[in-house]
Amino acid sequence: MVMKGIAKMKNKVFLTLADGSVWSGRGELCTPTEGEVVFTTAGCGYPQTLSDPSYCGQIVVFAYPPVGIYGVDTERLEGRRAWLSAALVSCLDETENGRFKPLSSWMEENETPLIDGIDTRQLILKIRETGSIMGRLDHSPALPETIELPHDLVKRVSCRDIEVTGDGDVSVGVMDFGAKENIIRSMAARGCRVIRFSHTTKAEEVLSAGVSGIILSNGPGDPSVLDSETEEIRKLLGKRPLLGICLGNQLLARACGAKTHKMRYGHRGANQAVADVSTGRGILTSQNHQYVVTEDSLKGTGLAVAFRHLGDGTVEGLLHREFDASSVQFH
Repeated sequence: MVMKGIAKMKNKVFLTLADGSVWSGRGELCTPTEGEVVFTTAGCGYPQTLSDPSYCGQIVVFAYPPVGIYGVDTERLEGRRAWLSAALVSCLDETENGRFKPLSSWMEENETPLIDGIDTRQLILKIRETGSIMGRLDHSPALPETIELPHDLVKRVSCRDIEVTGDGDVSVGVMDFGAKENIIRSMAARGCRVIRFSHTTKAEEVLSAGVSGIILSNGPGDPSVLDSETEEIRKLLGKRPLLGICLGNQLLARACGAKTHKMRYGHRGANQAVADVSTGRGILTSQNHQYVVTEDSLKGTGLAVAFRHLGDGTVEGLLHREFDASSVQFH
């Protein structure tokens, strides 16, 4: 049986990487699309990946062969739309028809290219060799014109105005750098009144809202370009308990004087092994990040490593020795 969504995907599309290598697939492409080409090893949860604001500006390659089997569970998305630039899969399989909206239809509604038939195995090996790299999708091979991701990604994904979710007795603030919706849902489900602040919100306004604690959310891009956000976090230290998540982990580190750097191809997937430094206990985590805290820069910051990646030993979480502030890289 040929699915409606698959039948539409008949045009040949080319992915050209910045090094000149070309990969072909098929899909609907209204205009040329550029982005940083990255890959995820997650074998499930593709709707959550596609809607995660942390993927803003990126072309995501799925390592898991069939994608699309169960459609899109719109009640459990991580964002209010598809935030990535495009998705590349080796096999679009929409055999489970009727339970949820078909993936191809949802991507079309979000005006986001979904390209299948790509040799994702060889493409991922290429990315592991070169590192994450800019790419361009077009109907004929053409080098990407964009050299690097823009610096306004957090501005694109952050809320504009204050948003309140839940009506619990305890108020928790979320600094929205591209917060995943499940962070908001989970806090509200635990009886919290969640106040979501724009990334431009001043520390004084957050504190005056009467929050008992503050979450520094995940988000896209390079933390080193977020100087104003880092300064406001610095003003929050010691005033309320802080929990940094992903980008929030990196911004907490920079607010305390540490540095961050870009990884070769990052950690993206649902099977990333991490160790709790205090107990030695290992846990499997979901991750999506290209940048990481530079461990050698932690000296004199008051921060200690709380979690460590079991694959490459990189910093996966922090704990402040003086202030009530901690963070995790995974989410």
